[in-house]
Amino acid sequence: MRRLTQILLILMPGLLVGCNSEKHYKALSFFFDGVPAPAARTNAPAANLTSIPAGTNAAAMAAIALKPQIVSHPPFSDHKCGECHESKYSVRLKGPQKQVCFECHDDFLAHKKVVHQPVDNGECTSCHDPHESPNKFLLVKTGQALCMECHDPFPKGAKFKHAPAEKGECLRCHNPHASDSKGLLAKPEGKLCLGCHEAISKQIQTAKVKHQPAENGECLSCHSPHQSDVKHLLIKPPGKLCWDCHDDLEKQMKEAKYTHQPAADGDCDSCHSPHAVDNAALLLKPIPAVCYECHEKADLEKIPAHKDAWETGCIQCHDPHLGKDAKLLKAAALQAPATPKPVSGGDAEGSK
Repeated sequence: MRRLTQILLILMPGLLVGCNSEKHYKALSFFFDGVPAPAARTNAPAANLTSIPAGTNAAAMAAIALKPQIVSHPPFSDHKCGECHESKYSVRLKGPQKQVCFECHDDFLAHKKVVHQPVDNGECTSCHDPHESPNKFLLVKTGQALCMECHDPFPKGAKFKHAPAEKGECLRCHNPHASDSKGLLAKPEGKLCLGCHEAISKQIQTAKVKHQPAENGECLSCHSPHQSDVKHLLIKPPGKLCWDCHDDLEKQMKEAKYTHQPAADGDCDSCHSPHAVDNAALLLKPIPAVCYECHEKADLEKIPAHKDAWETGCIQCHDPHLGKDAKLLKAAALQAPATPKPVSGGDAEGSK
């Protein structure tokens, strides 16, 4: 037995050197059991779905569909190890990762204002496999799973979520390498957001009156790009959000004796459009139509002072936010003479 083992050790190198995979298999299987056939290799490319024979049953189709398509890095699949490594016998790279990668790939970092830190550090293989991967672009993981290796996951309890963020489609908004925009956005925030929110884009383009942040494309000054506990992904409830810019009005509201309930409650968007509209002061409807959303016109018409006031509009006499009078009458309206009550059956003297 010992003699046989010695003979095998002498013969094996001669049998294996220079053989192709088929001959390797025949030689090894002659002496050993369980040698996998060449066709059974785990790194063999998956079947081409376009060449599935007619009549393939459902089970076979499912097996083919589940088998990952392997993406190979061309130098690796072409056995040109020396393009990246010091030699085909060494695992050491010819230089720093970024330098080696840019020997073939265009330098997409040139003249960019914001660079993704792993890219800037030359850590290409923290996201990409240098040899083979079942994922597009040789990514080591896909979508959110890859990004969350470094970035903290979003809190799970948020009430409202931006669809791309919820689906893990980070690259719909962000460039993974470098950008001219803060947050590695693929485009400036206004153009990026309006690329999906086409109705708002059209509204801003055509409306006569525009909210300045919306017109300037400063969407993130009001909205969270990922998730929020406030409707419409607002970063704060409407009232508090509006006061961030309209702080003068906020101060007046705090000091006022009387306030208009929607304004006091922070329901700014019950009267005003946050983006753009054709009415002055960004009102959702012209005055008095916007007032009639809450105040019944029939009841208002019974008030004598309103008899000739409809064409001038409610805010001719009333402040829409606050005032010193319980009816929010403006100073000029308070100083105006009261409208006399109608007299019937002759003049005032004759009616006594």
